[in-house]
Amino acid sequence: MDVTFLTVLRSLIVGAGPSGLMAAYWMARCGVKARVIDKRSTKVFVGHADGLRPRTLELFDSMGFQHRVMQEGSISTEANFWVPGEGGKLARKGPFNISRPDESPYHNTRLNQGRIERFILDSIKEHSDLEVERGIIAESLEYDENLENDPNSYPITVKLRSQGEEALNPLYNHSQSASGATRKESERHYLLPDDWNDQAQRGNFESKVEIVRAKYLIGCDGAHSWTRKQLDIPVEGSNTDHIWGVIDVIPISDFPDIRRVSIVSNAAGTILIIPRERGLVRFYVPVHVCEAGSTTRFDRSTITPEVIRTRVQAILSPFTFDFQACSWWTVYQVGQRIASKFTKGDRIFLAGDAVHTHSPKMGLGMNMSMQDGFNLGWKVALAVAGTVQPSILMTYDLERHPLAEMLVDFDRHWSPMFIDQKSPEEKDTKAAAMFDIAGKFEDFADGWKVFYPGSCLVCKPGSEAVARYIVPGERLKPVKLRNQAEGGTKWTTTLLESDGRFRILVLAGDVRNPMQRGRLETLCQVLTGQFAPKPSPLDRYVSIAGRHDSPLDVVTVHSVPWKEAEFFDFPEILHPLDAVRGWAYDKIWCDDSCIFDRYCDGTAYEKWGVDWVLGALVVVRPDQYIGWVGELGDVDEMTEYLDAILVKK
Repeated sequence: MDVTFLTVLRSLIVGAGPSGLMAAYWMARCGVKARVIDKRSTKVFVGHADGLRPRTLELFDSMGFQHRVMQEGSISTEANFWVPGEGGKLARKGPFNISRPDESPYHNTRLNQGRIERFILDSIKEHSDLEVERGIIAESLEYDENLENDPNSYPITVKLRSQGEEALNPLYNHSQSASGATRKESERHYLLPDDWNDQAQRGNFESKVEIVRAKYLIGCDGAHSWTRKQLDIPVEGSNTDHIWGVIDVIPISDFPDIRRVSIVSNAAGTILIIPRERGLVRFYVPVHVCEAGSTTRFDRSTITPEVIRTRVQAILSPFTFDFQACSWWTVYQVGQRIASKFTKGDRIFLAGDAVHTHSPKMGLGMNMSMQDGFNLGWKVALAVAGTVQPSILMTYDLERHPLAEMLVDFDRHWSPMFIDQKSPEEKDTKAAAMFDIAGKFEDFADGWKVFYPGSCLVCKPGSEAVARYIVPGERLKPVKLRNQAEGGTKWTTTLLESDGRFRILVLAGDVRNPMQRGRLETLCQVLTGQFAPKPSPLDRYVSIAGRHDSPLDVVTVHSVPWKEAEFFDFPEILHPLDAVRGWAYDKIWCDDSCIFDRYCDGTAYEKWGVDWVLGALVVVRPDQYIGWVGELGDVDEMTEYLDAILVKK
């Protein structure tokens, strides 16, 4: 029997995939009472997305679990192309480098989506009691746009229904289908122990109805997004006429590059080989071509693991291929689609596959989705907490929509290369063309460039003269620094933790220089409010309630060799004293080479394009992207930038 009741909450997240969990992470970090619902009765365990790009790994480091990814994942630094050679036998072309150690400490890594979800869920649990509510579907959505400008209003009304045990069991217990969902997802030998407890179905099996009124709604419910359809937001694009199979197996093969990223192309077709964790290898395999213009729907149930096995054997011949262990498989049709917009009014947002879909062969889908949720999550969380101006929420579509367009454009160039069959004499040019495309999109694909435009969050003009390579709207390039107090080292991705605060990065320069020392002391006098009637910018804004007394955190990096400066030489405002925790020893760092850590090489200022004497002043957003850059004396300009974002006391 249905039971109806009313709940009022600040934020509702529909969908607990990667983008939804990233948004939920920010709710947990900022102390926001939110709810996350998902129609699945359990989390993902095996298969699904598996590619992790360097920028995503940098974000994981800022969230505190990158070490778990490194421990379990499979790193790829090179790729090979196999084409018919002399006598028609397959021959290797390559290796082609797919790593840029000068750009990021992290490399392309493979680890299944279920493990990534596990790590994010564990991080959420560290910081709050927020849990995913499973087995719940949204049935109706109403949005009163007349109320959206009232910060105290709840303009969103959603009807939720617990599916009940009868509805859930078919989703969980069916055997094998073309969707790749199998009972093997619940078999322990495919799982690590920390996932065992999640095997049991979660949710209230009593069918009940709940009416929820919310301030904000984030829809992360996949390519067939219910939320997007309720908002009547169209998607633009189309499917190709090629059907692909994807399979994760432990291969038994004499193919030499079975544990390397490889593309194999011959008259029998083209496959992509991706080495995975725990001995698994993923194969992307063309299995069917639909006739152009055909209105007949392809029966995906005709594709089985045996069909995929036979195709791989034909393409890898004369090398052998077989498998006994298969953890997951699925069938898909390439579709390149993008939503016309990512928001509805100022209160409803869509992220991830709900707004962009493309070929999975790029290794970008989960990355783009998580970065959507990461970008949106901190903005909504801090707006709900009353820390930032709600007007910053308009930057989500402004920043992420152009990247989705670039993603689809990349896929339009990339996917046809797998199905465009060339003559044997053209195979070499095809290999070169594929890696040329990958090279052109490398900065975007790996997340080193995001091209966020100017806005209230990104102050574009005037930074080049101060810091050539610290560009507002781009990520802060990771460097390894040495702690002044203890001498240990950390990457900036670890140091600038994603905890909801904006960082004021004081690049203090050469503090041995008397003139530079005077500039630093003047800056610190301003930060402590010694120049009345100007208040200190550190005490100017509303706190993140229950989390941090200020939404600003000051971190100092000087350019003096470690032994030529002392921790207590720096003004106290740069390393404040807490009555319980003592001095803030983690706030003063130096750009100095370190004999026991070759990555800490004393070139941070050089990599950032900052004068090692004069330094610079930088504001880093909570998501580790640059917001504003100036000189040490430009505190008024910095405060003007922050005033447009943060809520004053």
